[in-house]
Amino acid sequence: MNMPDEFSDRERGASWAPSSFGTSGGTRYRVQSVPSASALINSPGGRGIAWDRLRLWRDYADRYREAIAIVGGSAAAQSAAARAGSIRSNDVGVLADLAAVHLYLTSERRNLDEALSEGAMDGLLSLARCVASGLRRLPAFRGPATVRTNTVGPVADWFRENRFVTEQAFWTASASAAALDETGPGFVVWSLTARLTKAVDPSAPDQLIFLPGTRFKVLRVMDGLRPLVLLREMFPPEPESEGHANDADRQEPTWLDASTLEELERMTSGPETASSSKTPESSTIAYPWNRPPGLIVKPGLDRHPAH
Repeated sequence: MNMPDEFSDRERGASWAPSSFGTSGGTRYRVQSVPSASALINSPGGRGIAWDRLRLWRDYADRYREAIAIVGGSAAAQSAAARAGSIRSNDVGVLADLAAVHLYLTSERRNLDEALSEGAMDGLLSLARCVASGLRRLPAFRGPATVRTNTVGPVADWFRENRFVTEQAFWTASASAAALDETGPGFVVWSLTARLTKAVDPSAPDQLIFLPGTRFKVLRVMDGLRPLVLLREMFPPEPESEGHANDADRQEPTWLDASTLEELERMTSGPETASSSKTPESSTIAYPWNRPPGLIVKPGLDRHPAH
């Protein structure tokens, strides 16, 4: 299977689209141009992460203690912690990190994601590090993930012109293909490392979180009544270019792109997708329903209401 013709005549890896643009309804989009968030939240470990946890005790006080109590009483969360490695499920550090994930999901998601997207961490770096540490303790999801958004017009065009995208904040998706059918347009991305959060947030059993610094490659932009952007998560050592000197290096991404695209197109090809017995019942993800990866969104009149 060949890659889409819409990309064949462009210089691989080049960014041709503007760094900011808007829609007729007033929504503005700006490219995240901050230093890699993954480096900012990469805790030095040891005393470093211990200090970050202590800061959460100080900054969030009763809210953080309540989150620890909730996570500590969750058998699913303890089981997830036990599977994370050699650390015991009752280890204080494990519960502290999973409590940070709970705090993020229940009350701090918007603040933290906006700070990461803008590169203005201020006093939120410790929270970001603990959330990232907690997410890494949860199971990774490998397969198609969906995000509902308003990817129409200039937004879809931006992804058509930019083959490689880095999301600087945590990015929420769903393991359910049916999520797209609830409101229409959006993204379908083949996940390698997104974390399933149902052990910490059972109310959203299909919810996935990609960590800051996750890189994606655009495989196709599908126009029509339900515009979709099809992507795949890139491997950490994979370069954001296809102009390698080694022929084997050139062929491997091409083969991976084609096979992943074929699978994503099969999944999104018909209305039977949402009702398939193999598809989990969709969970509602109210935020971030309108956050395309790699972009900062300043809503205007055309913003859809959150569901």
